[in-house]
Amino acid sequence: MTDSTAFNDAVTSPAQNLLVIAPPGCGKTELLARRAELLIPTLRPHQKILALTFSNKAKANLNSRLVSVLGAERKRRYITVHNFHGHAAEIVRSHGLTLAVEPGFEMPDKRSQADAIAPFLEGLSEADASELSRRIEDDLRDAKQRPHDDAQVLQTLRATGISQSQTIEEARQAGDILFFDDLLRHAQRLLRVNEIAALYRNHYGAILVDEFQDLSPQQLDLALRSSEQSRTFVGDPLQGIYSWTGARPVEVERLLRKLSGDPLGLGVSYRSSPRVLDLLNTVSVGLGGQPLEPDDPDAWHDGGITSGLTFDTGAEEAKFIEATSARILAKQPNATIGVICRSGWRRKPIDAVFATSDVRSTRWDLTVDDARIIELLNEGVTRLGGAPTFEALRTDVIGRIDSADVDTAADVIDALEQLEGLAEEAGSIGAAMAQLRILEEGEEAIGPGVHLLNAHTGKGQQFDWVFIPGFEKGNIPSFLAKGKAQIEEEHRVLLVMLSRARHGVILTRAKSLISKRGNPYGTTISPWAQEVRPALIANSTQLLDHIENLTPAQ
Repeated sequence: MTDSTAFNDAVTSPAQNLLVIAPPGCGKTELLARRAELLIPTLRPHQKILALTFSNKAKANLNSRLVSVLGAERKRRYITVHNFHGHAAEIVRSHGLTLAVEPGFEMPDKRSQADAIAPFLEGLSEADASELSRRIEDDLRDAKQRPHDDAQVLQTLRATGISQSQTIEEARQAGDILFFDDLLRHAQRLLRVNEIAALYRNHYGAILVDEFQDLSPQQLDLALRSSEQSRTFVGDPLQGIYSWTGARPVEVERLLRKLSGDPLGLGVSYRSSPRVLDLLNTVSVGLGGQPLEPDDPDAWHDGGITSGLTFDTGAEEAKFIEATSARILAKQPNATIGVICRSGWRRKPIDAVFATSDVRSTRWDLTVDDARIIELLNEGVTRLGGAPTFEALRTDVIGRIDSADVDTAADVIDALEQLEGLAEEAGSIGAAMAQLRILEEGEEAIGPGVHLLNAHTGKGQQFDWVFIPGFEKGNIPSFLAKGKAQIEEEHRVLLVMLSRARHGVILTRAKSLISKRGNPYGTTISPWAQEVRPALIANSTQLLDHIENLTPAQ
């Protein structure tokens, strides 16, 4: 990896503002770690490097790579890794009194806003409830994407929002609580106070931002105001799939190009086989990207494999995926297999098959990657005794976490959200916790076996094999996508799913599925079938022959 000229140029660039286009598998996380190593000697005494990511999984991945490059002690001494909400919470806790925000505020969670919206959805059809919920979420987010105070937020909602959005915001302000978007706008307001911004710019001698295409303009402003000595932004505009959370990949890239000049680009994939890259490149080029080259094309058995298969029913599709996964694991017990669906509803037949299968599988919606979080929750249940409510457990555990440790608080909140959904099926908190997979010390987050997940969950991960079920119109692209911009983002979602694969990709579809009412209905193949078909080289027989000829090391 470090022999790549483009990679080395990015690592060693003296630019104060550096923009790097890093397509999937091109060593983005390694680049950030190596650049941190190079920047440490440039820090002034008592300065640190701030690394910002978007999710706890991404934070864990970057932390792991930084430790491997720097060692645990140098990483601890010189690098602070936060997700954006963690960084914002740190700023608001430290300086919120400037805005009359008490430093002991309760860390918001994703459920807070959803709970506020829920009463307005009662009695509506599923489609109408989904549409109203989306509109309220859009209203609230859009009103808080700028450094507005509470009065300005309400003024914006009264001018552009619907009445439900105004009512929810009025109740939030009256209750003196925070939603996630409030953390970001308050942090942005605080960093517009020159004296406060100077504190952070003096403390952080460099900033590293992962996945710049997922930034909102507000998050970009937060990053730029947190450090000015050295700024590195790494990502790939073609993996911008989070516009529904406020990301604006086109606008952010334009602003970064204005600040940084032409970006450096990486074009060699260290992840994927030649066959997978051929498929990936057909989609990437169609989206305006550059084709990637494999680092070592001869390292892959038959150059890897790609396949597109059609089944009569969703049940037959699911059985094939389970049986083929079993064949792969029989030949390669250490293989990792991602079954990545665009949407959760399309995964149900597959989840059902694996629930009764002997094939080792993990549902990612049942996974907590950090054993420390499970330990905190178990301790809380023990302290409270009996069968505590989720609210009591949340209050107990969060109350015992250092108020400055906002990332752990966020991890606990995420875990509790998982548990609450599971408890409805399992019958109790204890039974739900028993279903959570806890990683042992040194265990990889993506271990051998099958991993069942959805498209957005899998971003940033990688698997030896990837199955993408549901290659049908209405799923890929989603029936929720309306208009050109949303369809283009769905196209990028397909690219992201494909790019998770190392050795092989299998796209599948079913001609018939079962509705919620138990009735069969026909499907139509994805409109992108014509685009990918030339790069799908194997039928089912050829695919199974390829698997049969694998060796454990391939």
